[in-house]
Amino acid sequence: MRIFIIFTSLSFLITFIGCFNSENQRDTSEYIISKESGKIILAYKAFFDFLDTDKSWDNYNKMLLGAYPEVRLVHDRQLGWGAIDSLKFPSEVENYKMEDWEKFINQYSDEEVNILYDSIIIKAHKILKPVNDNPVNLCLFLPYGGCFIDPGDTVITIYISLHINPVDVRKIMAHEYAHNLHFQRRPEETVTLKREIVSEGFAVYFTTQILEDMELLKAIPFMSEASVKWCLDNEQIIKDSLYADLNDSTDEFMYKYIADGDFATPPDGFVQKTAYFAGCRIIENCINKGMKLEELCSLNSDEIIERSGYFN
Repeated sequence: MRIFIIFTSLSFLITFIGCFNSENQRDTSEYIISKESGKIILAYKAFFDFLDTDKSWDNYNKMLLGAYPEVRLVHDRQLGWGAIDSLKFPSEVENYKMEDWEKFINQYSDEEVNILYDSIIIKAHKILKPVNDNPVNLCLFLPYGGCFIDPGDTVITIYISLHINPVDVRKIMAHEYAHNLHFQRRPEETVTLKREIVSEGFAVYFTTQILEDMELLKAIPFMSEASVKWCLDNEQIIKDSLYADLNDSTDEFMYKYIADGDFATPPDGFVQKTAYFAGCRIIENCINKGMKLEELCSLNSDEIIERSGYFN
């Protein structure tokens, strides 16, 4: 009798847990657009669903962080970058007002998102084929800002916030996907300024190839045409400064030459993101000498910089 009671109790507990999990398991399929090469994740729509609730932190966890691993990854990245405060963020979320976010509701139609995905991925593969058949996902999200690519072992995901001006989104997606095609091929290398110069330069140059209406003046994400013109006028002092720091492997080079916005601390008189400009010039030099993109991807930064002759 005792065995039967224990067995019955366990059965009830398992059933209860199953029901509890099913009630708290959010169906995300309505905000997923399946593509031949991956999927588009419209996570920002789930954020608007959240704004229609009591906006409790529990609901935020259930409807976004728990339902979308992609949003969880963005959240964790934001914490790591110091863009949000783990103690303050829950109360900020609970105080969100729909009227402050309504401008984003109709920022993209599903058709526009499909065209964005296809125009970048298909054109990129015509220029440089991927090494593997890993799915390529695009995640459009709120409430966080920023953009980046996560080149996972089995799935590649490009992350773009709706805070980013739609005018810039094609450029950003092309830039981030270019990183993926480069990452698949490049040799293992310690993170240094020279590696990042080449990495960002490749992505900027590749963007000009994917988007035929895009020239260097407009191709660097979050860098104004005026800043690029400053770089063209002051290229030698940029070269001198970068050359002195090429082997820097500390966080300092990121703030001096890579970062933008409040995180950036460029040298006195410099505009932000000068490594992107110089990197693109290095890749252009290599291409003008007859090197192919596939070959460039297979070389380390020392070899590419040497062949470019940029610092000579």
